[in-house]
Amino acid sequence: MLANIWNQGLVFPLTNALVFLYNSLGSNLGLAIIAITIIIKVVTLPLSLPMLKSAKKQRELAPELAAIKEKFKDDKKAQMEAQAKFLKEHGLNPSSGCIMQIVTLVIVFALYQVFLKVLGNNAGQTLNSVLYPFLQFAGGHVLNTRFLYLDLIKPDQFFILPIIAAATQFLLSKMMMPQVTKEEKLAKKTAGKSDDIMYNIQEQSLYIMPVMTVLIGWKLASGLTMYWFLSSLLQLIQQVVVDGHAKRWLVKIKKYAGKN
Repeated sequence: MLANIWNQGLVFPLTNALVFLYNSLGSNLGLAIIAITIIIKVVTLPLSLPMLKSAKKQRELAPELAAIKEKFKDDKKAQMEAQAKFLKEHGLNPSSGCIMQIVTLVIVFALYQVFLKVLGNNAGQTLNSVLYPFLQFAGGHVLNTRFLYLDLIKPDQFFILPIIAAATQFLLSKMMMPQVTKEEKLAKKTAGKSDDIMYNIQEQSLYIMPVMTVLIGWKLASGLTMYWFLSSLLQLIQQVVVDGHAKRWLVKIKKYAGKN
């Protein structure tokens, strides 16, 4: 029952969307993955945008949080309560990004099913059985899964995608939490820093997702890793725009161009 809901509600629609884009983009699965990644990012924007704005606000409030830690450095319980109260007063929830991370993982798991269980056996009736009638292929048709040096239904044999995907995820985490170094230094001033709410959340988020990215991309279909990389890259661009970095960079470029 649950498997049927999962397939009918997510896996099969994603398969049909991917095949539709594949047909529309010259039978190029790589371009189809790029397109579906952009579409998913646009659809999930209402979830990701509040998370990005929340991260920006937390960075802006970092000095006040640091002051709270210093004030209650000898009383961890009071420190945690004061932090929680402060964040609540400013409408912030340290775990607000979890929803978007869960949505991201759900989509990745669904795409895993698409690549390995459906596209991995894409000849004959296996693929047609889950496609809408207007998308079904003639008997014996096999999808072109080649893109650049990759076979998108197989792992990246040179491990390039897992590494750049992890690096992009790390850069994204660093950009979303640029205060982590200052927070870490302050936390070291107090005993038992392991119960520092913001320190733990920042440190864990900084390293867990890149490590997960490498582990996922090392053995799974390169098409899935490609999606993960592109998704992280687009979120990085979103963060740059939300933080105003893009505007500042444009101003600097104009000033530099004016001098020359």
